[in-house]
Amino acid sequence: MPRSSKNYHRQFYTYLNSYAPVSPPSFDKIRPLLRVRRVEEKEYLLQIGEIAKTRYFICEGIIVSEYINAKGNVHIKNFFTEGNLAASTVSLLQTSPSAFALQSLTEGVVLAFNHEEYMRLVYENNDLKDFYLAYLEQSWVIKNEQRQIAFATQTATERYQTFLKEYPTLDTNVPQLYIASYLGITPTQLSRIRKNL
Repeated sequence: MPRSSKNYHRQFYTYLNSYAPVSPPSFDKIRPLLRVRRVEEKEYLLQIGEIAKTRYFICEGIIVSEYINAKGNVHIKNFFTEGNLAASTVSLLQTSPSAFALQSLTEGVVLAFNHEEYMRLVYENNDLKDFYLAYLEQSWVIKNEQRQIAFATQTATERYQTFLKEYPTLDTNVPQLYIASYLGITPTQLSRIRKNL
């Protein structure tokens, strides 16, 4: 196995253990599923309407989930940065067409693995099941609720400040249009907020 692949596997193993302890033997069962994939800037990993079958662990780069509203405008749903998982979770769980696309904003490297084969291992290994439950709770239940509350209670300036804390490197690495879309404001509003701060 090339040295880089070992490093990417180690990076993923560290990520799993940040949620719950995963034994080396359990991780060894995951290794054969992991495929190192280089992605290009603006490359789509998943299209709107496609049924997702793959999860991606981001070793390098930035991926966004984006959807199109009734007026045909693109909106950013989430940013997925280095050291995190990216997927259309609802599409994976329901084997239904994805409501959003996954696009790489930069060149990067991901570990791609089949969701169905991965879930078989999760059900067969308690430590992987512990990770999966902790991941769902923290990354989707808690995080999504916090974002919903923020949109309901915070000003645009406060949402931007929260964004800077959550994604400290993105403000200078991502087009302002994407950040404004994620925050639910116009680029002009974002420019004004940044100027005032």
